[in-house]
Amino acid sequence: MHFLYFVIKQGVNMNNGKRTFWLLIIVWIMFMYGATTLSCNYSLNSKNQLVAHCDNRGFITVPRNLIKNIKVLDLSHNLITVIKNNTFINYTKMDNLNLNSNNISEVHEYGFEGLRYLRILRMESNAINISKLPTRVFRPLENLIVLDIGRNEEQWMVHESFVYPDKVFSNLKSLQNLSIDLFDRPEFGNGFKSLQTLSVLNFRRCYMRFGKLSNETFRNFSQKLRELYITRCHHFFHIDKGILRYFPELNILDLSHSYIHLYQALNILYPYQNKKMSVINFHHISDKSINNDEFPYSVIITKELMRYLRSICIEALDLSATGIVDDEFYSLFSFQYPGCFKTFIISANRLPSTTLEHYMQTVVFLTRATNLKTYDMSYLPAQFLKPLFIDVYHPEKFIESQEKQHIFQKSIHINVYLPPLLEFVRFTHITVLSASVSITCKNESLKHFDISYSVFEQYPNISNECGKELRYLDVSGLSSTMMFESISLPKLTTLKMNHASIDRSIIEGTQWMLGHAPKLKSIDLSFNNLWTLLDTKLFNDKNITHFNLSNNLFRTVPSSVSKLRLLESLDLSNNLITSIDYTIRKWFDEIIVQHPNLSINLDNNALVCSCDTVEFLLWLTKTKVSFVNGNNYTCTMSNNSQVNLIEVTKDINKYFADCKATTWLRIGIVLISCTFGVSIPLSILYYYRWKLILFLFRKFRRAVEKKLHVNYEYDVYISYEERSISWIKNHLLPKCEKEWGLKTFVHDRDLFPGELTSDSKALSIHQSRHVIFIITERFCEYEWGSFEIERAKYEKYTQNLMKIIVILQNVHVNDIPEQLVDISNDVIFIKWDEYENENQTEWFKLKTLLFLN
Repeated sequence: MHFLYFVIKQGVNMNNGKRTFWLLIIVWIMFMYGATTLSCNYSLNSKNQLVAHCDNRGFITVPRNLIKNIKVLDLSHNLITVIKNNTFINYTKMDNLNLNSNNISEVHEYGFEGLRYLRILRMESNAINISKLPTRVFRPLENLIVLDIGRNEEQWMVHESFVYPDKVFSNLKSLQNLSIDLFDRPEFGNGFKSLQTLSVLNFRRCYMRFGKLSNETFRNFSQKLRELYITRCHHFFHIDKGILRYFPELNILDLSHSYIHLYQALNILYPYQNKKMSVINFHHISDKSINNDEFPYSVIITKELMRYLRSICIEALDLSATGIVDDEFYSLFSFQYPGCFKTFIISANRLPSTTLEHYMQTVVFLTRATNLKTYDMSYLPAQFLKPLFIDVYHPEKFIESQEKQHIFQKSIHINVYLPPLLEFVRFTHITVLSASVSITCKNESLKHFDISYSVFEQYPNISNECGKELRYLDVSGLSSTMMFESISLPKLTTLKMNHASIDRSIIEGTQWMLGHAPKLKSIDLSFNNLWTLLDTKLFNDKNITHFNLSNNLFRTVPSSVSKLRLLESLDLSNNLITSIDYTIRKWFDEIIVQHPNLSINLDNNALVCSCDTVEFLLWLTKTKVSFVNGNNYTCTMSNNSQVNLIEVTKDINKYFADCKATTWLRIGIVLISCTFGVSIPLSILYYYRWKLILFLFRKFRRAVEKKLHVNYEYDVYISYEERSISWIKNHLLPKCEKEWGLKTFVHDRDLFPGELTSDSKALSIHQSRHVIFIITERFCEYEWGSFEIERAKYEKYTQNLMKIIVILQNVHVNDIPEQLVDISNDVIFIKWDEYENENQTEWFKLKTLLFLN
C-alpha cells in the first residue's frame, strides 16, 4: 500500500492524459488487493464492545463503510495524512479511537464531529503541529477522558517560547489523562484552567534544549493532578524550586532520563513534606554531560539535600544512576517514614563500600523498612581488597596496603535482617570487603535473589528461611568452590550459575549444587568451561525443562542429560560438539513423542561431515526434533571446507559416495603415505620451522596456564571506535589472525545478538590474555570506551590480564582518555601512523608484546 500512496501522489501532478493512465492503475490495484489489504476484522473485547481492527492495512483515508455501531476503532499504522470534516459522522457510538503511527499532519475543524460519546483518543507518533489545530476541533468531544497527542514533530524555533493552544484544549472539560510533547520555554495559557478533572499529565517526548521550567509554568493546571511525567529530556535545563507548588495532591512524579541533575530534583520536593506519595522516579537524572561548579557530575548527598525527600512517605523510590559518589553519615538512608517503602532502588551509582558506617546505614534502613518488597543496590564500584602501591623512595618496589585492617578488624561481623515482606533482592555487581556477613530472613517471603558477579572474600551465611519461598536464584560470577552451605530450596524453579568455575569444583571433587531443589525447572550453567557432568548430583532433579549448557567445552552431548525426561529446551551452542552419538539420538526420538516442542540449539559447534558421521547426518533427515537456527548450521568436510549442513543432508550420496572404498585403495594410500612419510614431514618442518616454534610456544604457555587454573578464550581483545574498523579489518586482523595465529575478539563480529552488551564485553575482556585500545581523535565519542577501559583496569589489577596495549593513531596527547593516563605506568603505548603502509618496527614491537609474557 506504500506503492498505492506513491501512485496517487504521482497522479495528482500529471496532466489529464497521464492522470487517466494512473487512475486505471489505481483501480486495478484496488481490485486486486482491496478485498484483503483494505479489509477490517471485527471482534468483541472484554467489555463486550464491538471492535474494528483496521490497523496496518494501508489505508490512506478513514474508511466510511464500517459497521456503524462499533465502539472501538483501531486505525494505527496506516497512511492517513488528513482528518477531514465529518470523517467519523457515521460512527456516533464510538468509545475508543486509535490513530497512532499514521502520517497525520492536518486535522480539519469538524474532523471529530459526531463523536459525542468518545472517551479515548490516541494520535501519537504523527506529524501534527498542535499550534495549528483549529480552535473548535475538540469541541464535540465533551466526554473525552484520555487524549494522547504526543510524539509529534518539533514545532518551534530556537530561543522562542512555545505557547500551547489553550483555547483548543479548553473544550475538553472532562479530560482526565493528557499526553503531549514538551517544548522549549513552555507557556500554558488560561484555557488550561478549564481542565479541572485532569489527574495525569504526561509529556511523551521532550524537546527542551535551552529553556527552563519556571515557578509559573504549571500555574493554570488543576490542583487535582496526581501524576506528572517529564521523561527523556536529554539536554540539561533549569527548573525553579516552586514548579510543583500547584500540585498539592501529586502522587506520582517521574523525571527519569531527564538530565535536570539530582540537586534540582531534590529541591522541588518541598511541597510534599510529611505527605504520602506512591512513586518518585529519579532514574538517570544526573548525567556525565552535566558537570560544572553548580551541578557537578559527582554528587555527594548531604543532610541538607535530603531535607525534603527524607520527610516524605514514599512507597517506591528510584535513585539509580544519579551520580552519587558519597553520602554524609545518616543522610541518604535517614528517612522519617521507612515503613512506607515497598520498592527502593539505588543501583548503578558510585557509592563507597569502604567503611563500616556505610554498611550499618543500610542495615538499619532494612531493619526499619518493614513493608519493603523490592530492594536493589547493585552495580557499585569495585573496592580492591589488597591494592599494591609503589614506594616513592624505591619505585621498583611495591607496598601492600594495610588499610583494610584498619577499617575492619577480624572480629567484625555484620548481621543483615531482611524485612519480613521482602520478595525481590538484587545485589549484583557489588564489592563487599572482608567483614563476614550473615543474611537472615525474618519471614519466608523472599522469591527473587540475585547476587551475581559480586566480590566476597568470604561467602555470606544465609539462613534457611531465605530459601523456603525462593523461586529465582542467580549466583553467576561467584566461584562454586566458595558457595554458602547447602540450604533447602523447596520451591526454586530458576537457577543461574554462569561463570561460576564449576569446572574447578568438579576437578577438586567439590559438590557445587547449593542444595536440593526438587522443583527446579530452568538451569543455566553456561560459561563454566565444562567438559563433563559425570561427577555432579544435578540430575537428581529430573523436573528440569530448560537447560543451558552453552559456551562450554563439551565435545559430545553429555550422556547425563538423558535422565531429564521432561526437557523442553537444551542449549548446547558454542561448544566443540562434532556429532551426536546413537544413545543420545535415540533418547531425543523418544522424548520428542512426549514433548513435541522440544528444541535443541547446536549453533556454532564443530560439527563434522565425514564417513564417520554419516549415521548422524541420516538421522537429521528423519528426526522431528527442532533445532534452533538449524538452517544456518555448518559442518567441516574432509577437505576442511565449511558446508551448510542442510545442503549436505539433502544429498548425502553425492558427498559420501566413496565411504565404502575397496581395501586395495586403502592399502595403496597407506603405502604412499609410508613412502612420503619421512620426506614430507621433514620438508614441512623445515619450511614452517618458525611457525612451529611459535605454535609450540603457545602450546607450552597454555599448558602452564592450565596448571595455574587460568584459561583464556581469546589472545587479544580489541577496543575501538567505528572509524577504526577499516584499518582493523585490512591490516590488524590479517596480521594477528592469519599471520601470527592469534585469536582476537572484535565486538562488531563476535558479540552475540540477544545478550546484554555489558555482560558480554566484561566476560570477553575477562577471557582475554591482552587488551588493545586503538585510540583515534574520536575515541572519546565511543559509548563503550570508558566501560572497556575500567573493565581492563579491573582485570589488570586482579592479575588476570597480562598487558594493556594502546595504539595511538595520529592523536594528540590531550585526546588520550584520562582513564588510560591515570594508569600510564601499567600501559604500553605504541605510536602508529595509520596512513603509512610500512610500519615494520611497530609491527615487530606489537608482535613481541603479544607473544612474550
